[in-house]
Amino acid sequence: MKSRNEAIVTIEEIKEILDKRNLVSQVKEGFDVQEEVHFTQIEVFHGDNKLMLDLANKYTIFFGDWHGHYDPDDRQDMREFRQTLEDLLDNKICSVGCFRERDGVENWCGSSIEFKENLDRNYFQRKHGRDRIIRCKFFDETLNRVFMT
Repeated sequence: MKSRNEAIVTIEEIKEILDKRNLVSQVKEGFDVQEEVHFTQIEVFHGDNKLMLDLANKYTIFFGDWHGHYDPDDRQDMREFRQTLEDLLDNKICSVGCFRERDGVENWCGSSIEFKENLDRNYFQRKHGRDRIIRCKFFDETLNRVFMT
């Protein structure tokens, strides 16, 4: 993928981020006929966990119950993309899925990312309300946590 401007985070930079952490990844490149755009998808593995990057007209990080979109033409978005990617890989932040159980079925209520130090039942209760199941997923799955509000 060619750089459209100096703000974009290149695939080479992403590979350096992954190599620095000795992470296994798989790269797929192609052309989306419907969107008429070239794309690169990078899957990053750690144990049973997978983080996916979709790089095309916009950059998207998929992890756990959360995903975030970033505009490659926006300098601030690219800084956030890089920081979020590194923070997820370094387990400083996690994917947070909020669910509500009704009739034995968990219904999705929303997702976000949160800093590790914010993971607290009272915090989630204030943010999401009562009677919620909060699933915190880290890249290192040994850090995963579940809260009942």
